[in-house]
Amino acid sequence: MPRVLLADDSPHAQRMGAEILHQEGFEVLGVTDGREVLETLGRFGPDLVLADASMPHHSGYEICERIKTDPALQHVKVVLLVGAFEPLDRAEAIRVRADGVLHKPFEPSVVIQTISPLVQNRPSASPAAAEASPSPGHAAAAEKGVFEQAVRAAMDEDRIDPDQIRGALTLAVESALPAFLDEVTARVIEALRRPKH
Repeated sequence: MPRVLLADDSPHAQRMGAEILHQEGFEVLGVTDGREVLETLGRFGPDLVLADASMPHHSGYEICERIKTDPALQHVKVVLLVGAFEPLDRAEAIRVRADGVLHKPFEPSVVIQTISPLVQNRPSASPAAAEASPSPGHAAAAEKGVFEQAVRAAMDEDRIDPDQIRGALTLAVESALPAFLDEVTARVIEALRRPKH
């Protein structure tokens, strides 16, 4: 059973991530900051570390760099976690040799699609490839998952979190926009090519 160290200071991200991973049969240990990651690495022996890029006491970038430069840990894969309103530093992700990037809120199928090849000893994806937009066939499922996660998060502790709902809606709109633009462009071209009577 692959072991995953989930490092994120957000309780929502911890719960969502752990739920997705447990359902897929992963053994998961959650920690809330970079210091805990470094203290836990040797003891837990993870196959994969999911590290929040902006985590306190050592960012995900710093954690990744330490893992990739330690001969005893170089086999451990690292995927950076980026929040809806946190920009990804692509150059830094590449420099520290991150194996992938996941955006929050988590979409279960995207999480599994990103991490499964890493824990099955297949060639790892580059951060840019792991972050690529879902294929058109996958887009609808991804959007549905984003909305479902937003609703679950909003119902947590009987309160509604407007920022979380807005973040989920923003991600859904951003993921749908390219396909929408392609469709509109195709229709405009088709209309322009029609013979005029």
